Amino acid sequence: MSQLLSQHARSQRRPRPLRIALALLLPLCAAIAHPARAADRPEVLWTEQQVLFWAEPQTGAVHAVGIRHGVSEFGVLRASQRRAVTQLSLDAQHAVLTVEGNDAIYRYDARSLRLLSRDTTRVARAAQLPHRWVE
Repeated sequence: MSQLLSQHARSQRRPRPLRIALALLLPLCAAIAHPARAADRPEVLWTEQQVLFWAEPQTGAVHAVGIRHGVSEFGVLRASQRRAVTQLSLDAQHAVLTVEGNDAIYRYDARSLRLLSRDTTRVARAAQLPHRWVE
């Protein structure tokens, strides 16, 4: 019986100030660290349609997120050969999203997220160019 009472009394103790401070600091640290990670990932905003395209640079996946009425992801663009994304660009007038991957340059219809073309020639040419060292 005494063990039961001591457990009940222990559960009604007030939280310690250090624990409260740590609980408040952890989300703050995550919020401060998040923009640094977001700055490293390629992203482009289609303001007319209120759609944000952002890429996972390490996996090659490109996410399409609607921001009109809250935030909702409505598509993910993946290619089996693409392992990384270096840049995203959008031609809003023609609704074409260009994804520069490690293996090719992909062009997607930004509305339907359908692949329009995959161009490997520019990527292959860039890999053959001699690298210049800066001294």
